Amino acid sequence: MKLIFEYLSYIAVLATLMGVSASTLIADQYKSWIAIFIILVAVAFICFQVFRISKRHMEMQHPSGFTALSSFVRYASTDGKNITYELFRHIQVKRPCLSYLEHKFTWTGSVQPKCESDLQEIGSIDSIKGEITKSVKLRFKRAKVYNDVEVIHLKMTLDDSDQKSETFIQHTVLSPVSVICFRVELLFVDSKYFGKLATLTRKETSKGHRASDEILGSYSFDANAKSYYCNITEPEPGYMYRLSWERPNI
Repeated sequence: MKLIFEYLSYIAVLATLMGVSASTLIADQYKSWIAIFIILVAVAFICFQVFRISKRHMEMQHPSGFTALSSFVRYASTDGKNITYELFRHIQVKRPCLSYLEHKFTWTGSVQPKCESDLQEIGSIDSIKGEITKSVKLRFKRAKVYNDVEVIHLKMTLDDSDQKSETFIQHTVLSPVSVICFRVELLFVDSKYFGKLATLTRKETSKGHRASDEILGSYSFDANAKSYYCNITEPEPGYMYRLSWERPNI
């Protein structure tokens, strides 16, 4: 607001120097058109500066362009070879306009995943230089504006026939979020696997590869539902949360 008042004071000074007054504008048509033009240019300049400063502030507060409200991550397999990975995110837009969301993920298998969405349009899957992570763009069918609320959906079909992938799901938290839900469905396992535990860890994102895992807890395998289930309420931002488990025998 301080900058806005400064810009307004510049206009007042400029008008004073030109000797612009109500009587002058009425008496001298030529001067009035010049004054109107200068004022319109000044107003447009102020609007542009307000937009630029607001946009910069929003980008600093929300680098991704949105704030996440909740996330649900599901990993399911009926045979131990073919996997369905599904992600739902409830977000609120924090940019003047947002046309797509870039989702980063880590897939350690040897076969490229197939992506689809019930709510967004899927773009290409790209590798991130210098990292093992990949990214996929989810384009909105209609561009979203500031404070719009949207549900993000991503579904991946993963071929792990060669059993080369690591057994984990993870989610990075950059800004405050109410809850993250992890669900792992291993529908092919037998009773020999029922006593196994899944481990929840987190790693500080700012430290990169130098970060060490911090164990947050362990979760029992639900023999009736043949699944692990983990709820993380109000996770601390700046960490990557991971749920990992032992690979069952096929």
